[in-house]
Amino acid sequence: MTQAELREAFANRFGGQPTIFSIAPGRVNLIGEHTDYNDGFVFPAAIDRCIHVAARMVEGPSQVTSAQIGDGSPFDARAINPGEVGGWAAYPAGMAWVLREESGKPMPNIEAYVSSNLPMGSGVSSSAAMELVFGVLWNHLESLGYDNKKLAILGQKCENLFVGVNCGIMDQMASAMGEEGSAMFLDTRSLEIAYAQVPQDLLIVLCDTKKPRALTDSAYNERRSQCEEAARILGVKALRDATVDQLESKRTEMPDVVYRRARHVVTEDQRSQAFRVALQNSDYDQIGELMRASHESLRDDYEVSCRELDLMAEAAWQAPGCVGARMTGAGFGGACVALVRKEKFAEFEAYVTKTYRETSGIEGALLATRPVDGARIWTE
Repeated sequence: MTQAELREAFANRFGGQPTIFSIAPGRVNLIGEHTDYNDGFVFPAAIDRCIHVAARMVEGPSQVTSAQIGDGSPFDARAINPGEVGGWAAYPAGMAWVLREESGKPMPNIEAYVSSNLPMGSGVSSSAAMELVFGVLWNHLESLGYDNKKLAILGQKCENLFVGVNCGIMDQMASAMGEEGSAMFLDTRSLEIAYAQVPQDLLIVLCDTKKPRALTDSAYNERRSQCEEAARILGVKALRDATVDQLESKRTEMPDVVYRRARHVVTEDQRSQAFRVALQNSDYDQIGELMRASHESLRDDYEVSCRELDLMAEAAWQAPGCVGARMTGAGFGGACVALVRKEKFAEFEAYVTKTYRETSGIEGALLATRPVDGARIWTE
C-alpha cells in the first residue's frame, strides 16, 4: 500500500488526515533456529514485506484498525496495563505500556490505520513487526530518543510480559536493525551485529507450506526447559557456551531427548558461524550443505519440523537454481527459506510449486524477497 493509499484509507475510517507514518519489516531467518533463547547465534534478514501505519494523536481512547483483520480493541495508551486488552491490539497497547514503564512518560492516545503485506502464520514475525512499527511511532511522537536496538529490546519485553509469549530477541532485532542488501549475524547474548551482504545474484525465497504454524506454548516451553536442563548438566550458563566434545562427554548423564535437543543447539551455533564465512565468500556449496544440515537437525534432533515442511524442503533441494533451503521459524508448519539464483527463479518456482502440490496435496506459495532497512518513520 502506498502512502497515498494509506492516507485515503485512514481518512475513510477515521475522518481527517494522519500526521505520521511508520513502517517495519518482517524477517526471514537464514540459519540459526531455536538458538536465540540459548544465548546463541542467528542469521536473519529484514525483508521487503512490511507493516505500514498511518496515525494521528487524539484525546482518547486509542483506536487501531487493520486493513487485513479489522478493528482492534480500544485502549487508553496513557494508562494501559498487562491483561487489559487482548487480540492483535495487545501489540500496540503493549508497546505503549512498555515505553511508559521505561521512560516514565505516558504515551499519547492515537488513531492508527494498519496495513500489512506480510503473509500471516508463515514464520516471518508479523508480531515483532507490529511491535516495532508502533515503537518507532510513539518514540517519535514523544521524542523519547531511543535507538532501534533499544526499541527491539522493549519490543521483546512487550511480547514477554504484556502479550505473554516467551520469545527470544531475534525477531525484534531483525525488524528493527535490518540493512538494505544484507543479512545480519546476531549474537543474541551481546546483541552485537555483523552485517553480511547477500550476493546480488541470489534471492531470498519464502516457500510457504500453507500449513499454519502450530508450535504450541507447551511444546516450545518443553524445549526451552530441556535446553536449560542440558546446560545445567554441562555446567554452562547456556548451551551457547558448550562444545560438541563437552556434550558427548556428558551424554550418558542426560536423557536421550535432552541430549538431542542440546546437540541441535550446539551444532546449529557452529553452522551459523560457518554460514557467515560461506556467505562472505559466496561459497554456494557450503551454504547449501549448512542449510540442509540445519533442516535435518531441526527435523531429527529438535523435532519441530512436520511432513509439509519436509516435503517443501525436499522439493527445493531438487529444484533448478537452489543454492540452499531449510525450514525457518519456530516450526510445525509455516515456511521454508531458500536462497535461489535470481536468473533461475521462474524455473525454481515452477518446479517447487508443482512438486509440493503433488507430494502434499496442498497449493503452496512462493515469495521472492530482498533484504531491506529496519523499522523507521516512513517518509516518501
